[in-house]
Amino acid sequence: MIFKEEIFKEILLFGKSKYPNPVDPSKNEILFNAGTPLVTTHLEELSKFGFIKNVFPIFGNNGGMWLSYSLSEEGYKVANDINTLKEYLKHLYPKPTNEVSDAIRNLIKIAEETNINENYKDDFLKTLDEIAKCFDNECYIATISLCGKILETTIHEIFKRNNIETREREFLSNMIERLMNNRENVDDYIDPSLPQIAKIISYSRNGAIHHNERVPIPSRDQAIMVIFALRDIVNRNLSKK
Repeated sequence: MIFKEEIFKEILLFGKSKYPNPVDPSKNEILFNAGTPLVTTHLEELSKFGFIKNVFPIFGNNGGMWLSYSLSEEGYKVANDINTLKEYLKHLYPKPTNEVSDAIRNLIKIAEETNINENYKDDFLKTLDEIAKCFDNECYIATISLCGKILETTIHEIFKRNNIETREREFLSNMIERLMNNRENVDDYIDPSLPQIAKIISYSRNGAIHHNERVPIPSRDQAIMVIFALRDIVNRNLSKK
């Protein structure tokens, strides 16, 4: 759904003109031209903020079903300072992508065409997509935690290809330690920074699931470091034609 700021503004300003009485949006030229479905969707979003009340169906000024509404006290305040509306609407508009999340999305395209195990390929691709979205929205704990999931899957596959014992419910740090200890017997490329990456992931996970853990929120730079290390190992080890 594409929201339009001008419709949000017109709903508030038109409601303000009759406040505290209800208004018929079909009597407003801008709202009438926007149409019932679009106006109704925007009214629904404004009601989530508590700006709209007393919504009920009516026959519009020129026929057809519309939703009459009135402004709440909070909605009236925002209508009097319409520039503050942007702060409330921020979450409705997707944030622009960047080269870091685009690197993950490019990896998705590569992985879609490769021989990743079909038992988990769909989940693997969806997780990569979630990593990109979380980074775009500055959710770095979630970004790093999801990277840990992908890394565990990748290392598990490396173990299988190189006849190294796989274990159920093994901690990522233990998996990486065993992988580094077997480097001479592994044909796949192993990034020497993996132990450091594992520490960042473990700290982030602990902070997310244990309420008594006092772990600093990971920085953007840490998230970037984990993402590019992840991209490298996945691209080299799981995305083989």
